[in-house]
Amino acid sequence: MEMRFSEELVKRYLRAGYRLVGRHSAVEICRWTKSALRGEHLCYKRWYGVKSHRCIQMTPNLNFCNFSCIFCWRIHTEGRFKLPKNWKWDDPKLIVDGIIKAQRELLIGFKGNPKVSKERFLEAMFPRHVAVSLDGEPTLYPMIAELINEIKKRNMTAYLVTNGSIPLRIKELITKDAQPTNLYISVYGPNRKIFEATAKPNIPNAWELVKESLSLMPKFKSRTIMRLTMVKDVNMTDPEGYAKIAEIGYPHFIELKGYTWVGESQKRLPITAMPTLQELKKFAEKISEATGYKIKLNDEKSRVVMLVRDEDVWDWNLKLIEEWNKKVEKLDESWKDKIKDFRQKDFDILYY
Repeated sequence: MEMRFSEELVKRYLRAGYRLVGRHSAVEICRWTKSALRGEHLCYKRWYGVKSHRCIQMTPNLNFCNFSCIFCWRIHTEGRFKLPKNWKWDDPKLIVDGIIKAQRELLIGFKGNPKVSKERFLEAMFPRHVAVSLDGEPTLYPMIAELINEIKKRNMTAYLVTNGSIPLRIKELITKDAQPTNLYISVYGPNRKIFEATAKPNIPNAWELVKESLSLMPKFKSRTIMRLTMVKDVNMTDPEGYAKIAEIGYPHFIELKGYTWVGESQKRLPITAMPTLQELKKFAEKISEATGYKIKLNDEKSRVVMLVRDEDVWDWNLKLIEEWNKKVEKLDESWKDKIKDFRQKDFDILYY
């Protein structure tokens, strides 16, 4: 099967722990998935009901992005916004089948880990969450709406993280009844100048396109989050500017995520660009003052601060989590009674 990548780039991804799926998709095991399997810290997405050991971190667009964000830890290669002639996209069903199998293959080694309980390992073999956020811009995949629906059809939640540069795809999530469980739109600056210096978009009018995508947020019935990746001395400035942008999308939540000095970003930024949790909190307080959103939670290990629109939204979120947990409990009964163990030969077992 033809892929978009050179043999050298494929080797780099494999060395980094990726598992390639089809022509253009990939899975990588998140650090919090490993941590949760060992009974340790969970990802901050637990605030929305995610159990990290059951979460697939994937992309339908490996190394294919229309931004070149300076804080990005991914590999930036020439032509990462170009496709070969006569390119064919993989079907969403093939992708979802592939990511489940890849996740199982990557986690099978945890079966013998003394820190991993048998129950947690078996639950991990039947994931319930998909974070579409690993690498590249997912809405460049033209069947992203169909992919979201395929994920949800398998009784998994879908967390879509997009840079908001293709409002057409955001509209399709509504018109095709493919609303993700959580819709994150990342905003990389409080104004055009800082946004362009931070995101370095490879397309014209990116700032206007992101704002157009944000304007669609109020039409979503699912959770909506404005995501801010905060880089000291770059875009961690002008909280009032971010507040004005929040007015456009009126999201349920605003998340401030501190930049981490890892991967390829170390070639572009100094380690001092990493804000501390206390610095994030102080900046979040200024956004809170300007928006009326309330600081609700923070995660020290991930350096994330969450603001919520109001208490009604928070109560609604807790109700969604409760309903989802009840659904998963019933779904899991169907395979827990049938499978007492999970072996290599079971990778293609019917998914429940």
